[in-house]
This record gives sequence, structure tokens and C-alpha cells, in this order.
Amino acid sequence: MGGKRAIVDIGSNTVRLVVYEGPPRAPDVILNEKVTARLGKEVARSGQLSDKAMAGALVGLTRFAKLIDLMDVPDVDVVATAAVRDATNGGEFLERVRQLGMKPRILSGEEEARVSAMGVIAAFHKAWGTTADLGGGSLELTHIDDGECGSGVTLPLGTLRIPGLRESGDAQFGTTVRQMVDKSGWSGGKDRPFFLVGGSFRAFAIYAMHKLDSPLDDPHGFEIAAQDARKICKAIAQGRIDDVERISSSRMASLPDAAVLLDVLIGKIQPSRLVFSSWGLREGLLYSKLDAETQAQNPILAGIAAFSQGLGVTAAEAATVADWTAAVAASSEDDEPLRQSAAMLALGGMRTEPNLRADQAMGWALRKRWIGLDARGRAMIAMAVLANSGQRAIPEIFANLAGKEDLEKAIAWGLAVRLCRRLTAETAEAMAGTALRLEGKQLMLEVSEPLHALVTDSTSKDLRLLADFLGLDSDVRLLPRRARA
Repeated sequence: MGGKRAIVDIGSNTVRLVVYEGPPRAPDVILNEKVTARLGKEVARSGQLSDKAMAGALVGLTRFAKLIDLMDVPDVDVVATAAVRDATNGGEFLERVRQLGMKPRILSGEEEARVSAMGVIAAFHKAWGTTADLGGGSLELTHIDDGECGSGVTLPLGTLRIPGLRESGDAQFGTTVRQMVDKSGWSGGKDRPFFLVGGSFRAFAIYAMHKLDSPLDDPHGFEIAAQDARKICKAIAQGRIDDVERISSSRMASLPDAAVLLDVLIGKIQPSRLVFSSWGLREGLLYSKLDAETQAQNPILAGIAAFSQGLGVTAAEAATVADWTAAVAASSEDDEPLRQSAAMLALGGMRTEPNLRADQAMGWALRKRWIGLDARGRAMIAMAVLANSGQRAIPEIFANLAGKEDLEKAIAWGLAVRLCRRLTAETAEAMAGTALRLEGKQLMLEVSEPLHALVTDSTSKDLRLLADFLGLDSDVRLLPRRARA
């Protein structure tokens, strides 16, 4: 487990403190506070941070400095972005921040684009496509490919600047945005995923989830086809907006600006689909400090392993169960992390209140924020957890998130975990002395002689349940005691 580390993000719209703890590859947020100082509000007009904005930011930063001290956080990174970078009095403001005992640094536009993209790479294993981070003062566009950052640019298109740019009409606004992109020299992204970062884009994701009746709650990892997103963008721009309780009034007020910008960007870039990320600049800063070996870890496994350990299930124990069930896994290399994650949550669920097990474990799979997990993966893990409780019927909610073939694959995972844990009580000796084998059209359970007593009618029933689901016959082979050499 990793110790506490904190990021103080002095942004154009908000100043935020986030304290993290837990596994370095998939850290948990233990404190998240913000002050809406709007440092960038006057920068576009006067070129300076206003006295009022600086005063508000410093009040928040003074509290943050005290909290960091009280929480004994040893690793603190303080960064400032577009507003402070562009303001003529930005240096003066940072000197006042230093007087609080902090060590702030200004990220260049190129650094901001790269670090934000690294946050997306950290959140989505081996991500490729284009990232767009919309802040209060700027928009960063970056190419990513197989976990590596490519070229990136920063544009003066933050949420605090868009209202002024839209005053000449949305048609002219679109022309202005396209010209900015062209002038920057940035191009590409066609038919590739488009990863969107920032609070305004997350608000759009929540709105889109509402319009599409998505069964998921978390906008992180939410995906939508580019053309479907444009339809929603255009409806919002025309003033046809539903009231969504989960979106704050301030975000609802700026939603049309974000939607108009997004519509122009989709038209310009022509991506295949949109993917929304709750991880961005702050998490990119954390990720950039990790060694190559830790960066290469799968965030799904890292996050679920840490969570399951709190329930009394170690990653090693779950891996042993997953290995035991491998004969019927039928999973690709890409799905193997999902299968191991399903084993961890299925076993973890058995450590909870019996009457709550299935619902609670399913809730973990569907609603808890897991970094790197998409809707398909959530549905498969949740289905495997249900199958671990003996259920084979596919709930409609899952059918809306993943294909039937994937869900049936997950059912097999869950039924196999059920057989293993009920036969062996998850003991190392019992798992080592038994084996599940696929022999033609027959599913064979082999049990060594010292463990014959473990085989009961319930064992045969669990084995038959799994075999019937796979369309196989089943049998138990009791192996004789091996002769000593």
C-alpha cells in the first residue's frame, strides 16, 4: 500500500486539494476539497488575476496548508495552470502562496497537456486515441498511443472564456475553434477514441447517461458513439435541457457552453466514440512519479486487489482460485484481468452478511469506481459474482451493457468459482489436491485419495450445474494414493 500523497491544483476556475492513499497504481481519494475562486475570470479581459479572486484562492490555500499539516502528508505537489501562467501578476500571486509554506510551480501549456493525458493513460490501460481536457482557462488536446503520450497543444478555450467567444453566435464560434486548432498545428484523431477530461465534460456525461437511461451511475468510463453525442450537444445548444438532479446548478449553467464546444470538436476531429475520464491532470502527476514496473500494472487488478484485501481476500488467494478454474475460463488475454477481478469480488462477497452478499457484491461491480473498467467489464464481473451465488439468468440491466456471449462467459467463471470454493473451502491443500479438467465433451473433476471425503452430493451437483451450462457431461475421478518411491 502507498502512503498519503496530495495534489494542490491551482486552476483557472477552482483551487483544489486532493489527498490520496492506497495502492500507487490505483489510489483512493480520502479528501477532496475545492474553492471556486475563478482566478481566470479576469485574465482574458485584463491579463491579470483580480484581487478578489486571489483573496478567495488564498483563503482556501491557507486551509489546505493546515489540512496537509494535520494529516501529516509527506508527498505534496502544488501546481498552477492556465490562469496563473497567463496572468501578468501570476508570479506575485505564487509568491504569496509560497508564504503559506507551499512550493508551487507553473505547468507550461505543453506540460499541462502531457500530464493530463498521462492521467487518462493511468486510468485506461494501454489507452490509445485523443484526449481533451477542458478547464476554466484552457483546452488541452493530446494524442496517446498504447500508453504513450504524443503531441499536445493548449488552446485558450476554457469554460471561463467560452461565453465571450459565443457572443458572435455559435456559427462564428465554431469557425473560431476550428481556426484555433488549425493554427496550433494539431491534427488527427479521426476514427479513434476521444477521451474527455474535466468537470464540464463529466457533467455532460452525466446528462447523456440521464438521456440514455444508462443503468450506471459513475461517468468515469462512460462511452457514447460520436454521432449520438452530437445529437445531445445540439439539443442542449438549442435550449432543450432537462433538469438533472446530479448536476450542480453551476455546471448546468455552463453545460450549453461545453456542449457547443464538444459538438465543434467532434465535427473537427471525427472520433469513433467518446470516453469520459475522471482521471486527468492530478492523477497524471501521481502516475508520472511511479517507476516503470508500477506504471505497467493493470489498474483494474490493483484497485480490486486492494479493496478485496480489506475483506480478507488476498490477490494471491484469488489467483489460486482463478488458476483452479482456468480449464473452463475461455477468456482472452484481454479478459484475464476481468476474470481474476471477478474471482476477488466473488470471494470477497462471501465474507459479508449472507442476506446481502449477492446484492452487495453486484453493487461493488456495477457502481463502485474502478479505474480502467468499462461498462462491458462491469457487467461481466457483476454477472460472475451473481453466478457464484448460483444464479444463471441474465438480468436485463446486464444485457444492456454487454453482449450475451460475454455474459455467458462470465457465468461460467462464476459457477467455476462456486464449485472451487464449496469443494475446497479455499484451502491451499485442497486446491492442490484437486483439479478441473476438460476432456473432450466431458468436464472431469479429479480428486486425490487423501481428499476423497470432500466429494459429496453437493459437489456433484455443483459440478453438474457448471457442466450443464457449458453443454458438457460431468464426472468425478477419484485418484488412488500414489505409491511412495
